[in-house]
Amino acid sequence: MHDLGFLGDLVIIFGVSVLVVLLLHRLRLPTITGFLLSGMLLGPHGLGLVPNVGRIEILAEAGVILLLFTIGVEFSLDVVKRHWWTALSGALLPILAWGAAGAAAGRLMGYTAGQGVFFGCLIAISSTVIPLKALAERGQVDAPHGRAVTGIAVFQDLLVIPIMLLTPYLAPGAAPVADVTAPLLAFGQAALAVAAILFVALKGVPRLLAVLTALRSREVFIISIFLVCLGIAWLTSQIGLSLALGAFLAGLVVSESEYGHQALADIMPFRDSLTSLFFVATGMLLDPRVLIERPAAVLALTAVVLLLKPIVIGGLLLVTRKTPSVAVQSGIALAQIGEFSLVLMRFGADKDLLPGQTTQLFLAAAVLTMTVTPLILAALPRALPAIQAFEAKGWWLAPKGTRDEVGEALADHVIIVGYGFNGTNLARVLAEIGIPYVVLELNSQAVRQARLKGESIVYGDVSSIEVLERVGAERARAMVMAISDPASTRRAVAVARSRFPGLHVVVRTRYLAEVDELYRLGAQVVIPEEVETSMEIFSQVLECYGVPRGTLIKHARRIRAERYGLFREGRPAAETRDVSVTRGDLSGLHDAISAAEVKLCVIPPGALSAGRTLEDIGLAGTGATVLAVLKQDRVVTQPPPRTALREKDGVVLIGSPEQVGVAVEALTRSEA
Repeated sequence: MHDLGFLGDLVIIFGVSVLVVLLLHRLRLPTITGFLLSGMLLGPHGLGLVPNVGRIEILAEAGVILLLFTIGVEFSLDVVKRHWWTALSGALLPILAWGAAGAAAGRLMGYTAGQGVFFGCLIAISSTVIPLKALAERGQVDAPHGRAVTGIAVFQDLLVIPIMLLTPYLAPGAAPVADVTAPLLAFGQAALAVAAILFVALKGVPRLLAVLTALRSREVFIISIFLVCLGIAWLTSQIGLSLALGAFLAGLVVSESEYGHQALADIMPFRDSLTSLFFVATGMLLDPRVLIERPAAVLALTAVVLLLKPIVIGGLLLVTRKTPSVAVQSGIALAQIGEFSLVLMRFGADKDLLPGQTTQLFLAAAVLTMTVTPLILAALPRALPAIQAFEAKGWWLAPKGTRDEVGEALADHVIIVGYGFNGTNLARVLAEIGIPYVVLELNSQAVRQARLKGESIVYGDVSSIEVLERVGAERARAMVMAISDPASTRRAVAVARSRFPGLHVVVRTRYLAEVDELYRLGAQVVIPEEVETSMEIFSQVLECYGVPRGTLIKHARRIRAERYGLFREGRPAAETRDVSVTRGDLSGLHDAISAAEVKLCVIPPGALSAGRTLEDIGLAGTGATVLAVLKQDRVVTQPPPRTALREKDGVVLIGSPEQVGVAVEALTRSEA
């Protein structure tokens, strides 16, 4: 009989983790915290339901390997080019600062300098998952602070690799810091080995994947990705380097091939599952007694992290001439101890770099910072007006080359907010037509480059009254919000309408859910990208079936005039059916037109529907809508209920998949 104890452990772990994560999700706390708490409950220091932690740690190690592999696949040199200075100041410098502070504090507390440096590095590394998830939920990934957080988080993840390589030389008994020969020699050997592995892998792996993908077997492709990941990780371990470094190199190799995106999509479910086990296994190391026996030490360390990390990161961003609001939001978003700190902790614990109760103190503080940071981020918008009021006074260091005023006094002009893809195209069109405009942008590099091209552009935050006055909002005809920051957009619309009521405000937003709020704040026109894209796709599909373009345009205008009410819940069914084609075609849809299914059903020989009318067949009762009937000699659009069907006629249906399925069954049913 096989030993099924390991399987039982996994059942217990996943069962308890699901319950804990669901509970924390209702409290809007991060998933990682749930896994850590689950491990604390299940481990030997908790209820002891999973006494054999070693078996779980094997799978947890695989989770770390896949985590580093996906970081390598997602890594892009383009990210380095666009964010290298922000990343250098916000990622490397804080790690160096915390390492130096840790060395000094370690000496005072009786630890070695290496132990202090290592502990400082653990604190310096922030989470990637927690801030990026919070930014994504708020639609702020493309906002100025979102870009800063992304760049810093990605570079911190990459810096984990050299820290891992340095860790053996920080351990007690290792070569002294003054003797740099051994570390430099080791780094040189490691660099040569890494270069050799990368050279061979970059030549061979793409060819191997090309051969395997030609088989058109998803299973073989997934196995080949695992082979590349684990194989290169194993090779690096054989030459004395870490498995994690090998996994990252494997990710880099795959990212340089044309199969990187598919590999990432296929590997993600495995990574997430095994990484969750890593956090559970890490939580099993946490002894809850430390919270009872040493609460002051735990709270003090947590407070130091939550207070000093935003100050260090935000201060460095201010020095690099980011705005105060960007610096504050970025610093708070990165205030917690990160998941890679837990990876490093377990890596350094084996080398006696976390003596005594230090591991327990660090784990407890990590869990608390991960739990508290999302709550602080949720409350941060309330403090932004005060930060922006300070920002408007101009006491901070503005980026060089962005203080110049607009060259001429503008009137009857357009204010374009954001110089991204949409803003750039709008500016180009306005320039060709001869309509005056001025651009507002918070990306200092974009401002400098645009000014070199002679662009009328100003560095500033649109939600500031002083900035709007500076670009002549009282004399402007329209303001177009072309940025991807919902919070800033809402504030800007409210400020513009309250102080400049004659300004025609046009807003671009990604999501339909933002429409009502933006109209309430005073926007005259709101364009939700997800709906407009879906409407165009839908129109193109219906045009293929012979529905006149003019009819589609007419109903699209009606939908926009009614502020996209068709796509939201709570609309009366009778009202939905009153509008022909577009509104009737989309009955049953709520939030997105893309959920509809359009299907062509050909009446087969012997079908009961042949020789009967649409009304007789009872298609109205299915919920699906008939867009057109395709006959041999003509196309009948918006067919009346008395339209008769014949064998081989085509009926174009639209509705939910269930509604269309019922209608197709009614049309194709035969006597047999």
